[in-house]
Amino acid sequence: MKGRDDELPAFCVNKLMRGIFFLFAILLAMMSFFLPTITFSTTLYTFAQGAEPKYIVENGKMTGICNDIIDALNKELKGKGISISYKSNELKNDSEIFNSLKSGEIQVFVGFGMNDERYKELKYTSIPVYSVTESVLVRKGESKVVVAKNNVVIGTINSSLSSEDVGQAFRNYTTKEFRTMVQAIEALDERKIDAIFYSSITVGFYALKFPEKYEMLNIETKKYYHYIVFNKNVSDKDVHAVEQALKSMFTQRLIDKIIAKYKMQSYMLSGDILEFVTIEWPPYEFSQNGKIVGSDVEIITDVFKRLGYRTSFHIEIPSRAIQRTKSGMYDGVFSVWKGNERDAFLLYPDEPISYTREVMWYIKSNQKNLQDTLNSTDTICGYVNGYAYDDKFLEFRCTKIPLESDEIGFNLLRIGRLNAFATAYETGKFVANKFGMLNKVGFIYISDKERPQYLAFGNSIYTSYLAHVFTQELVKFKLTEGYGNILSKYGIER
Repeated sequence: MKGRDDELPAFCVNKLMRGIFFLFAILLAMMSFFLPTITFSTTLYTFAQGAEPKYIVENGKMTGICNDIIDALNKELKGKGISISYKSNELKNDSEIFNSLKSGEIQVFVGFGMNDERYKELKYTSIPVYSVTESVLVRKGESKVVVAKNNVVIGTINSSLSSEDVGQAFRNYTTKEFRTMVQAIEALDERKIDAIFYSSITVGFYALKFPEKYEMLNIETKKYYHYIVFNKNVSDKDVHAVEQALKSMFTQRLIDKIIAKYKMQSYMLSGDILEFVTIEWPPYEFSQNGKIVGSDVEIITDVFKRLGYRTSFHIEIPSRAIQRTKSGMYDGVFSVWKGNERDAFLLYPDEPISYTREVMWYIKSNQKNLQDTLNSTDTICGYVNGYAYDDKFLEFRCTKIPLESDEIGFNLLRIGRLNAFATAYETGKFVANKFGMLNKVGFIYISDKERPQYLAFGNSIYTSYLAHVFTQELVKFKLTEGYGNILSKYGIER
């Protein structure tokens, strides 16, 4: 039976299908050609904060440090399908920004501090944008008056993290909260308050802009970081993209350039700069020609460089180095041992940067049997005040004399004022060689084994992250030729 007239022959159907497939193939090719230019845009909305110079509104136009950072981020994110845009030009305070982030009214904010509550409710980049310190602004010429006053009236900004630490700077005080820095400045001008306690970026801005009206109080305060933060529902992919853009900006030193543009170098640092404190402890760390050098200094520098950070080092006396790390002035302290009261406020990585072994040094010609005389009160033993020592040294009954440095100890040993001097083997060898007396001294071991020395961080959420990544990278670095070269450079025996 013949088919119906409206039915197509099989060869026609096949030809039609081949044509459809051919057209489909052409369409796919065209899509693949044009696809790189097609992006699916995600706009992350933000607010500006009423804290100059982070955000400045002039004649309806937004400027400021964080605004410029947002502009630079958008350039880095171009082609990634992500952009950051202002929801409005209205200036908000910390509390309003936090609540807007939590609710999803905005999805991102640049320049937000970290505490436990905020960290729990928001997403943070793993690296901060910049660091600031807590600072105090007073009226011109009234610094001494404010310091001497019994009950100082301090202006703080509503819900700012700095307001939590006023007690670190003042003993007797009362606080008055203000919604914005502008309101606090008005109260300072009207003598309703004696000072303003706030971030160095904003306090420094007013001191710099109006030097005839204001000055900053010279006090030691806590260092803290400002981050890029997100609403919890922002995808990890988008957060990662923004973080990579920030890292690219660090590589190009763009944050440094933005800070310099606003002349704020004295009041803040780029977020990729870490500050560590230590003591004179050659060959691990010591001052030389105006620079801080040493094996531990170079190891820390190289490890963090591999992680994308820059490092800055400071030398203090032992007690001050520990205290300033505890107060949050520095990111960490090295080279320190575990196992004393400082463990309560320091965070130790799993991997030590180096090892040391304590010994008692003596002049060979003056002392034949030091081991037999260490328990005699007639034996004079020197040590450096503030250093941690093995329990066995503390058990010796010799007369112990505290000194200011290893150099003083070896000099007193040389002139016969000491019978023995306690310090690390590598340190003693370095100083004795410096004084040209290495062949004249001997030593006996105090401790039975080597003791690990650590880079210890101040205890916080961020330093916990630093301790983790530092441990991982340090383990890798110790397997490289570079690590061995550093030890050899400073004469350290492996």
